[in-house]
Amino acid sequence: MFTACAGLFTYGIVIALVGAILPELQRSLHFGLEKAGLLQSILFVGQVPTLLLVGPVIDRLGKKPVLVAGWALFAFALFGIVFPSSYAWLATMLLLLGLGGSCLDGGSSTLIPDVYPANPSSSLNLGNLFFSLGAVFLPLLVLLTRRLGLGPILVLLAALMAILATRALFQKFPTARAAGGFDWREAQRVVLHPTVLMLAAVLFFYVALEVSTAGWTRSYLERSFGATARSSSMVLTLFWASQSVGRLVASRLLRVLRGGALVLLSAMVAVLGTSLVVLAPNAWVAAAGIAVCGLSYAPIFPTSVAAAGAQFPSLFGTVFGILTASGFIGAVILPVAIGYVASATTLRQGLGFLVAAAGLMLFAQAIYVRYGQRRGLPILD
Repeated sequence: MFTACAGLFTYGIVIALVGAILPELQRSLHFGLEKAGLLQSILFVGQVPTLLLVGPVIDRLGKKPVLVAGWALFAFALFGIVFPSSYAWLATMLLLLGLGGSCLDGGSSTLIPDVYPANPSSSLNLGNLFFSLGAVFLPLLVLLTRRLGLGPILVLLAALMAILATRALFQKFPTARAAGGFDWREAQRVVLHPTVLMLAAVLFFYVALEVSTAGWTRSYLERSFGATARSSSMVLTLFWASQSVGRLVASRLLRVLRGGALVLLSAMVAVLGTSLVVLAPNAWVAAAGIAVCGLSYAPIFPTSVAAAGAQFPSLFGTVFGILTASGFIGAVILPVAIGYVASATTLRQGLGFLVAAAGLMLFAQAIYVRYGQRRGLPILD
């Protein structure tokens, strides 16, 4: 379990990286909102095709090769960001971080049900708590060590990734679920299954929301409300901390509540939270909305993934890759769209896409719940 939690913790660190240091990167490399949005998306561009490959590799060969590769890529790319000579170099390092992230996300998340198979929804929410803790850790670390500068922090993190890669290399892992032979026909059937398609739609909007909310929080508070760098960093930390609390609570709620009902409720609250952010008259209300977003987003990803994994246990890696790749497509599109609109109008208007995405996520989850009720699946009752 340590390896799975460490993988998600370090993945959380990397996902929070761009949002935590974006204003400083803009000032040092002199680029505007449109390029800032593109930079957030680049982190996920490579993850989409990589996850589609990583899933079958996990099912056929197991978790070790993808986890070792993920931490090795993290170590190299984090060290490369220490000296960002140009926007292109920075973008290249973020692309490599994304490739490593797809390996760690896939390897760690599919390892958790192997360790705790009794209640995968609860265990995945608890495991993904460590993703949120990693995302809290980085902006908090940047905030507390501002005088040291970003370089020493990145070097330290790169060394940590190298140590974890070495440890995983010599560790024993559970046998691959399809070690006896990978059924490509079954995998093709899974890709087009209605459950997978509907949950992929839910996660398309969810990941887009999470990444965009985290990526634009600091810039929004500083540009729209004149918040200081310290204050905006604290609110970003609050977002990830709220998500941590939400996942801890969800891991308990899922022992008595069906996953579909919890995700539906969370999507409703996400519409409220994003509306608070966009319509906020001051920084305090915006911060409250961001906290509500973190809390409501928390159970959506792990609970949805667990629902699909329970239906296709022998191909969980493949299903996970499909669902997460769908989410990362959303993460590629939405931050760029926000940045494009913000550069032409205002950042507040660009963030209106958050409310639209939350509404569409709620609609997609409602369709999934209705489908499950008609098919007699244990989604709500």
